[in-house]
Amino acid sequence: MATEEEILAEVAELGRLSERAEDVMYNITLRQDELGREPSNMLLSKMKADPIYQEMIDREYMTYEVFGSSAMKDNVVSLYVTLKGMRYCILFGDEIHARRKVDPAGRVKQQ
Repeated sequence: MATEEEILAEVAELGRLSERAEDVMYNITLRQDELGREPSNMLLSKMKADPIYQEMIDREYMTYEVFGSSAMKDNVVSLYVTLKGMRYCILFGDEIHARRKVDPAGRVKQQ
């Protein structure tokens, strides 16, 4: 399990995730926290086509499970933010939260 220092060292070496990746991971983290480790689901083909998800998976901020059978046209992926990813969101949460367009309840923020 990655510590705060290890995450900060990795960020110093590799840089932070893109803003879009941070926003996606933060949203999934909020959902998991609220619903108790509930995954976010999407089609495998959409996940594989989007390099943002691969970046988070490669850096072990996110993991996934694939569900489906050979009879299905496309498999479903359940995405989970790892504890390392949650720590990343906590470390940079003030910045990520400030740029979000919606509040935690999903309402559009007043500008």
